[in-house]
Amino acid sequence: MKYIIFNWKSYLNIAESMNLSKIVSKLPSTKKYKLICSPNNFYNLSLKSRYPKNIYAAQNIDLHGKGASTGSIDIEDLVNNKIKYCILGHSEVRSNFGETDLTVQKKTDLCLINKIKPIVCIGEPLKIYKSKKTKFFLKKQINKIFKKSNNYEEVVLAYEPLWSIGTGLTPKLSEIDDILGFLSKILENYSFKKINILYGGSVNLSNIKDILSLQNLNGVLVGSASTKSSFIKHFK
Repeated sequence: MKYIIFNWKSYLNIAESMNLSKIVSKLPSTKKYKLICSPNNFYNLSLKSRYPKNIYAAQNIDLHGKGASTGSIDIEDLVNNKIKYCILGHSEVRSNFGETDLTVQKKTDLCLINKIKPIVCIGEPLKIYKSKKTKFFLKKQINKIFKKSNNYEEVVLAYEPLWSIGTGLTPKLSEIDDILGFLSKILENYSFKKINILYGGSVNLSNIKDILSLQNLNGVLVGSASTKSSFIKHFK
């Protein structure tokens, strides 16, 4: 089964998010794909209430917990409203809010303690890619986010090269496949009950078939393309 995660970011208003959620809810169930919607956090609970059979993911959480934390998104809100997944460490969150690998590590642990499946994003900037140091960079990220002494439950790892997100540029299939194989090997040094590796970065209708055909790939994390009904209907 391939994970297809629709990261709607902040592209859509509530009516548009409802419309796409309705489309997802009417798709026939299949063992081929696991469809996960990740709307603006402000809409998540309303959408889950309206379409309870859909699988939803939060776009981020805070570490502060309940209390005097204005603007925070507490992990308990996800648990109480049966939001099963949470995206962590997305490049836009890292760049906009200064989130580090250490922050992602803490949030990953918090999610797992609360039975929320983390979708952990890693990826290299263009400078690293051009200098052919991608593998070194990714290994460093993984070593900071995961602990070899921990026993992890289900984790989703999304490889998203920063230079590919929202640019229309994607690595060659052979490059993606090479990185997937590298990540699979590195992750063998950690204890995961279940680990799924996804690719994200300018995934669209014209390239998704080829990307999903990669042997070591467990799915995709899709941004702007997933805000189109035509993209979602591709998975019926």
